[in-house]
This record gives sequence, C-alpha cells and structure tokens, in this order.
Amino acid sequence: MPVVSVIIPVYKVEKYLKRCLDCLLAQTMGDWQAICVDDGSPDKSPAILDEYAVRDSRFVIVHKQNAGVSAARNDGIKLATGKYIQFLDADDWMDSGYLEQMVRIAEQYQSDMVVSGFVSDNKYTKSIIYHKERVGRTIREKLRYSFALTDSYVWRYLFNADFVRKNNLEFNTNLIAQEDTLFVLGAIAVANMVVTVPGVSYHYMFNENSALNSREAEHRAKVKMQYQIGKKYRRDFAKKHGVMTLWRMRKIINLFR
Repeated sequence: MPVVSVIIPVYKVEKYLKRCLDCLLAQTMGDWQAICVDDGSPDKSPAILDEYAVRDSRFVIVHKQNAGVSAARNDGIKLATGKYIQFLDADDWMDSGYLEQMVRIAEQYQSDMVVSGFVSDNKYTKSIIYHKERVGRTIREKLRYSFALTDSYVWRYLFNADFVRKNNLEFNTNLIAQEDTLFVLGAIAVANMVVTVPGVSYHYMFNENSALNSREAEHRAKVKMQYQIGKKYRRDFAKKHGVMTLWRMRKIINLFR
C-alpha cells in the first residue's frame, strides 16, 4: 500500500502536464501512487498520461467522459489506496520534498489534516509561506492558521484517507467553482486538528485557459454566481461555528500572513 495517493484531475493541460508529473518523479519520498483522472480531455493529455504509466507503474490512469473536476476528484478518492490523500492540479507542481514533509508532520501529530503554504505566480492570489508548525485544535485556531476563510484550496492539504471516508467527504458535482471551499471547510469542521507545515510549498499557476477560466459568457456568469455561493457558505460557516469576528477580520488577518 502506498503512503500517499495523489489525485490529479486532467483536462486540456497538455502544455503543463509533464511538469506536473515530473514533480512527482522528483519527490524525495517515493512511496506514492498518482491517480490521474483524464476527464475526457480533447488534447494530447491522455497520450501523455499513458506514456508516463508505461514508464512508471505508480501512475494509475483513468480515462472517462467529461464530468467536471469534482467528479474526477471523487473518482480518485474511491480509487485511492494510500494512507493519505493529496490533491494536485495538473497545471501546478510541488517542491521535491513536499510529500515527505507533509507526511512527516501528519505522522508526528497524528493529524487528520495538515496544510502547506503555496507560491502563486499571479497578481490575483497572494502566496502563503509558513515558517513554523502551528497546531490548530479549536475551530477558530484551525481556520486562523490555515486561512481557510479566504484561501480554501484543497490542494494545500494532506488528508488522512480514513478520515475522508469516515466522514463521507466528497466534492459537490453541481459546482464548477468553489467546490474546494465546501470540501475543505467541511473537513475542518470535523478534523481533530490542522497543523501548518513549514519548509515546502505548493506552486499554484493561474491558467487562463483552464476549464474554470473559460471565456464563454454563460460559463463566466455561472462561475461568478458560484463564487458568491462560496462567499455566502464561508460566512454562514463562520456564523454557525461562532467565529464571526474571525470572518469580519479575515481581510486584516490576510495582510499579516
């Protein structure tokens, strides 16, 4: 059984896919499996996946009809055999020591979730760098240390697989945006703790040609509406868990991260 199952949804990313897969081959911890879900990609991505699977049996390839990123990630969860689950977007990459460090902290604290910093290459998203381990046990601590009320990207987290399945955590397939928000906050609500992981980063690239950033007017209108759904969900989540002060201060806290 691998230590980590890395779930990678793949759709129209032929330009970036090899870099993503190569970052796994460069990991200092080799005991991983990569579940690459080809979501009916019409470009050369499926062929690239098959090429890597021939080279290395740790790449598990699934080809399916297009159903969206949430369905692809849910398929990956069902197929994952590792003790831990890590999500990776196909146009992003991770530091070479990423998986090793994430697993080390998860094992050290026996935490359901650990969270890394990330480096953003665009002006729309501010990077987060952690310089020390911080253990969040209360809902306020978990939200504050993770910055999940502002940056609820699922690829920042390593999850204990049993924890995910025990709590029936899955992605809402009706959403094409903000699906991360619902999954991550749902996990944080029931996690025993969330621990920040210093020293390694996830590298997030803003891909203007991704499915999420389609320029079709109808699609853009739907994404805009669902961003509002995500914002309301975060606000309602804060209210439900008695941390509205943290919600109101989120922009100020964001300045000092």
